[in-house]
Amino acid sequence: MIQIKKLYGWTFDNILFLSWIASILMLGGAYGFEHIGGLFPCDLCWPQRYAHMAVIIFGTFALYFRKNNPVKWLRFKLMTTFSWLVSVGYSGYHAGVEQKWWEGPDSCTLQTSDANMSVEDFIKSLDDVTFIRCDEIPWEMFGISMAGYNFLISLFMLIMLTLSVRKDIKK
Repeated sequence: MIQIKKLYGWTFDNILFLSWIASILMLGGAYGFEHIGGLFPCDLCWPQRYAHMAVIIFGTFALYFRKNNPVKWLRFKLMTTFSWLVSVGYSGYHAGVEQKWWEGPDSCTLQTSDANMSVEDFIKSLDDVTFIRCDEIPWEMFGISMAGYNFLISLFMLIMLTLSVRKDIKK
């Protein structure tokens, strides 16, 4: 029990660094799935990537200011926490779209602007378009999609960072 408390304390004290590493690994994994695995991102994947890029940038500055400037450190830690909140929002929304709990944006569905277009012309126009649907799950493990894992990990990091910031503000 003592070792679990020590591990929890170490994790809590280093949550900013751990969340920074998690974002690097998750963003690297997303690009790996794209460039190595051929799973191209849909329109809802991009904002999730941008949130992880923000975590990496703000986390880098927060880690830099950790020892030197407590005020800047706390500000960048708050921005990192907010970036995780954005990741939770987008990944939760995306996971819900994949599970058909709600509809995704119009950019995730096929549409044509020409009502007079024939079926043959429409099919020919699709030959030039690479379309990635947001409501289809291209990869899953244990019944959870990449957006679902992003949501779960982001939610955990958000909760831990929020508790850590709360502890820092009380000091």
